[in-house]
Amino acid sequence: MMSSLFRPTLIIRLAVLLLLSAPLLTSCLSSNDDLQKAYDEAQKHAEAQKPIDEATIQKYLADSIKTFTRQTSGLYFVPRLAGTGTTARAGQTVSVLYTGSLLNGQVFDASSKHGNVPISFVLGTGQVIPGWDEGIALMSKGSKATLLIPSGLAYGAQGNGPIPADAVLRFQVELVDIK
Repeated sequence: MMSSLFRPTLIIRLAVLLLLSAPLLTSCLSSNDDLQKAYDEAQKHAEAQKPIDEATIQKYLADSIKTFTRQTSGLYFVPRLAGTGTTARAGQTVSVLYTGSLLNGQVFDASSKHGNVPISFVLGTGQVIPGWDEGIALMSKGSKATLLIPSGLAYGAQGNGPIPADAVLRFQVELVDIK
C-alpha cells in the first residue's frame, strides 16, 4: 500500500478517465463528445462529493478534535507536535512516517507495516495524493500532525484497494527529514 501513495499525475488522470469512460466506450462510443461527457460527469460527481466530505470531517472534528486549520482546498491540518526549522517546500525530498486510516479507525496502511521505514518523495510533484503534497508542505522537520483529507484530494470516486470510493482519509504523519 505504501506505493499507492505515489501518484504519477498524468498517468493516473488518464487511467481514471479511461476507467470512467470504459462503460461508455464498450457501448460503441464514436465521438469525443461522449468522452467529454464522461469526464464532465466525473467532475460533477467530485463537486457533489465536496459538501458530503466537508460534513463528514466537521462531524469527526466536533466529536474529537478542537485545534485544527482548514485549508481552502478542504484539507484539515491538526498539529500534534511542533518541529524545528523551516517548513518543507515544493521540490524538496521529504521522508514521512505515517499511519493511514478511514475516519472509523480502520487502518489501511502504515509505515510500521513496512519496517517503520519512512516513505520518501519529492514534495509538490504529484508523486503522492494531493492531500499529502499540501499537508506535508505545512510541516517542518520533526513535526507531527493529523491530516484529514477529503476524497477529492485522495482517491475520489475510484477508491484504491481497501480504501472505498469517496472516502475521507485520516493520516497521522511525522516529517522525519527534509533534503
